[in-house]
Amino acid sequence: MKKRISKSFNSIFSNLYPNFDQNEAKNSEEYFNFIIKNYPDKSEINQLKGFFLIFSLGIRKLFVKDKNIPQYINNLQSSNISLFRKLGSGITALFGLSTARSLNGEGSVYKHFDYPIYKNGKIEKKDNEIPESIEVAVIGSGSGGGIAANVLNEKYEVGIFEKGSYANGETNNETFGYHNFYETFAIQQTRGYKVLLLAGNGVGGGTSINWTTSLRTPENILSEWDVLTGQNNYFNSSEFKNSMDYVCSQLNVSEANNTIPQKEVKLAEGLKLNNVNYKIIPRNTSDDQCLENGFSTFGHSDESINSSYKTWFAEDKFDSRNIFSNTSVKNLTISNGRATHINIEKNGNLKKIAVKKVILAASSLNTPKILLNSGYKNKHLGQHLKLHPVSGVAGKFSEEQKPWAGTMQGIYSDDNLFMKDNYGYLLEGLPMHPSLFFPFFPNNQDNFGDFIKSYNQWSGGIVLTSDTSSGSIINKNPQHLWDYNLNNFDHSNLLHGIESLVRANYLAGAEEIMVAASPTMHWKKSSNENIDDFVNKIKAIKNEPFRMLLGSAHQMGTARINPNPEHGVVDLDGKVHGLENVYIVDASTFPRCSGVNPMISIQSMSHFLMSKI
Repeated sequence: MKKRISKSFNSIFSNLYPNFDQNEAKNSEEYFNFIIKNYPDKSEINQLKGFFLIFSLGIRKLFVKDKNIPQYINNLQSSNISLFRKLGSGITALFGLSTARSLNGEGSVYKHFDYPIYKNGKIEKKDNEIPESIEVAVIGSGSGGGIAANVLNEKYEVGIFEKGSYANGETNNETFGYHNFYETFAIQQTRGYKVLLLAGNGVGGGTSINWTTSLRTPENILSEWDVLTGQNNYFNSSEFKNSMDYVCSQLNVSEANNTIPQKEVKLAEGLKLNNVNYKIIPRNTSDDQCLENGFSTFGHSDESINSSYKTWFAEDKFDSRNIFSNTSVKNLTISNGRATHINIEKNGNLKKIAVKKVILAASSLNTPKILLNSGYKNKHLGQHLKLHPVSGVAGKFSEEQKPWAGTMQGIYSDDNLFMKDNYGYLLEGLPMHPSLFFPFFPNNQDNFGDFIKSYNQWSGGIVLTSDTSSGSIINKNPQHLWDYNLNNFDHSNLLHGIESLVRANYLAGAEEIMVAASPTMHWKKSSNENIDDFVNKIKAIKNEPFRMLLGSAHQMGTARINPNPEHGVVDLDGKVHGLENVYIVDASTFPRCSGVNPMISIQSMSHFLMSKI
């Protein structure tokens, strides 16, 4: 089986990427095998293995000659049969990922264009002594857990339990970052529409890998949270806004800490010409000295970036001896409506820790798993998953763009955030690091060698869709999986945003435009194709799985807040219904998606709720 997979991989790879040498192909194959071994959804991998097995048989060449493999893959992606589309989009996305990452730390693709030399980060192992008991156990150290621990530390003995590691030092090594500071090596996808799930895993959680984009929760959203929970000015109250003010003050959120990077100048120009307003993104940085830190998404400990670790766990605010990294909380021991212990695993050893209170802040993906593994039941637990599904557009210009350089994101537009029924989308700049970009723009239709040689000339933007669609947990042992399907309403909003980005790139003078569809949609000025005709092709994209390539860095809603246990998992104080001493303060509590990047929303919600304890 392994030899047949290798044979199929090399046949497909050598034809999709004819400019790569044997050593580069070998590095990519090694990483492809790593994905196959570690991908959490084994049924998906078995389907892929079955395809490679069949593809390795000699009879294949009667139907598909080697030179026709790119067109064959393209035909799979274009098929009306869902399984074929899945195979086509999966192969190109995984192959694209395998060119950008490598087990030896240097992806094959980087030799083909001007990209910064890799610098490895470091992992700090801090084996603080695990206590027998603790007053308050905070599970997770990201946006929600960080501020919760900070607030409660004034009243209680607080311990923070984080399954990830410490980052020490800056890195632009993409493989290192994704392997050490992301859930499941940043390769986990939902079933259904195969949305890539990007989530933090380390001390500081998502705040240590985010793009420093710090947007306040819009009043429209706060008001709708009130409606959905049957309240009157609860979330849209002065108290909640005071929490938001406090968070933004502590994080030093400001537009003054940002500027429009070179890679977004053309996007800004095009949006303006398309009558779309844009704004400078406020950032949670100490000053403007990290404007060139375009690699914060791979794990940053830069002093200028106000992560949870820097802001809420500073030595004068929190005893670092009570931060227990590389410590996984498996479940809670529940007795008579109370959590009596947390059950952890560290270095392969299991231990029970007595607790008086538990604060769950393990993320919208992991908090439900902990409660489910604890035997807690609520029909809404693990349901109503919101993803802010993202797709993107890239444009090629005659001028150099260096699409990875400068601040991670410079501009955004909320003109269409509330386009219909309080739902719509954001437009934002896109940092085009290859390991993030290549799976979404595999571009197997054209000469890949010419594409990567011109990579410095490309720049991108994303559509961040406020979703009414919902996903749910479908398996919790041994690895929990998620299902998600995009409805017609959200699909329409997504395409509207894609169209806006395409026209912006065109008006800014793009020579080529690519859309992250499957197969990649590609417009060239030299082809004399009318841009309206290209846009009409985008509008015609069907709302079917594997037509659009989607990602998510914002998971929300899996333990939503509602005073009635028939409609939610936690009450208005964040306390889990039916459990006297267990609270949730991460994005899983959101009654609907936040509409904007949720870091400020999470921290504000956590401060608002924890201040009540």
